[in-house]
Amino acid sequence: MYYFYVDQVRKAKKGVPPERFSRKRLYRLHREAEKDAVKTARREVLVVDTSRLEAPVDEAGKLPKEALVNVGPYLPTREVIAGGGIITRMGKKKMKVLLIFRKGKWDIAKGKLDPGETIKQCARREVCEELGIQNVQVLDFLDTTVHGYAEDGSFIVKTTYWYHMLTSERDFTPQLEEKITDVKWFSFEKALTVLGHTTLIHLLQRVEDKLRAATPPRNPKTRRVPK
Repeated sequence: MYYFYVDQVRKAKKGVPPERFSRKRLYRLHREAEKDAVKTARREVLVVDTSRLEAPVDEAGKLPKEALVNVGPYLPTREVIAGGGIITRMGKKKMKVLLIFRKGKWDIAKGKLDPGETIKQCARREVCEELGIQNVQVLDFLDTTVHGYAEDGSFIVKTTYWYHMLTSERDFTPQLEEKITDVKWFSFEKALTVLGHTTLIHLLQRVEDKLRAATPPRNPKTRRVPK
């Protein structure tokens, strides 16, 4: 996601993209939203999904309508910071990843940053709350993802900071108030096919080597207690 500041307010609100932009002119793409513009709405801020551009950001000369994700009608931008955790363990032969089922799609546990907490604390808290567990070990920071969605008259741009995590717990209580109805282990390969969000599929692909290197081998003496 990139931000594009425009003077052509009428065009933006109607969902009509500016014809061209140039890094040599006033119109520029920004990796981060300027805080004063977002908070005070002194300028219109368009959110650009760069995966939908026909050329790389530095080479693109046009912004196609389908790349503008907060128009038709125009929605003011609001940024949100979140933390999440990719929990892994070794099965008999393959590494497994823990997923949650939320709103009809397989997802990875994450949530918004609360005032006064670090992003690492946020990631651990959200994972514990959404899975209904307490024993979570936070390992290294992995990567970030950015995705957007409409909510309450605004277009939310959420940046999520992801950590690798481990847990010895095997019984989970999905957080129903967050519309999570199931928690399940999948092989890494299967997780790539069932995840309901493209950004998370790409995330797993990017951090696969880190996950495999830091996931401890399976202890054959550790057996799950039958219910």
